[in-house]
Amino acid sequence: MTSPDKPYSREEYAGALVANAVAKPFNVVLAVATIAAATVIGAEFLVALVVGLTLYAIAATWTFFDADEAAAVLERERGERKQALASGRVRTNLQTLAPPVRHHLLAARQIEARIRDAIERAELPYTEVSAEVDALVTLMDQSAARAQLLFEALYESPPERVEARLRELQGSGKAELIDALSQQLTVQRKMESQLARFYDEMERMVVELDTIRGSLVSVSASTDAANQQRIAGDVRSLRDELGALASGMSEAFEESAPAP
Repeated sequence: MTSPDKPYSREEYAGALVANAVAKPFNVVLAVATIAAATVIGAEFLVALVVGLTLYAIAATWTFFDADEAAAVLERERGERKQALASGRVRTNLQTLAPPVRHHLLAARQIEARIRDAIERAELPYTEVSAEVDALVTLMDQSAARAQLLFEALYESPPERVEARLRELQGSGKAELIDALSQQLTVQRKMESQLARFYDEMERMVVELDTIRGSLVSVSASTDAANQQRIAGDVRSLRDELGALASGMSEAFEESAPAP
């Protein structure tokens, strides 16, 4: 099975079908029993081997193309994939987030669940899309944690309070204090801007993901592998955009931290 952070391709799915057909106990037992029976009744071992392998090949081919077998393999692969993804993902506790931050992350998780439902009901194993959506929502979790740091910093030291203090100091001649407060206000305004951008981008990501869910539903009966690759690419682009936002929030918070 592929690594949980690596998209699961159609080639790997076909490989799983081949492995299932080759290792199917019934097929192996059929070949061994045929060779043994042919040998017992006096056939030459080479002939018995050829007959046994021929029957094995026929049985394995039947297994590979059997719809019920394919469905069972797909279900197993999906289950293993889900388990691998879940085991490698640490979710942010929603209860630790401020209401506005929690609202956006909860919306993202809800649309993620709807996308997974659409993938489950698709006729093809859209595991590549699932992996990309998981990576995106994981990044949204991480971004929410960073946004929470900004929220707390702004709550503890609101820019309005610094502005009020600067007005009090006008004409006081306390240049160093005024300069320090001015720098603090600049950083706070940057954090404020980054937090507002987080809210906007998270809302946009949810809208984009809902559009992707609609695309999944519309192509769920398609056999064109390009559909999965295109949708996965769309999710990957969203992840890149959100990654830039997450970096900006980290920089803004680091600037607010006092120098050692």
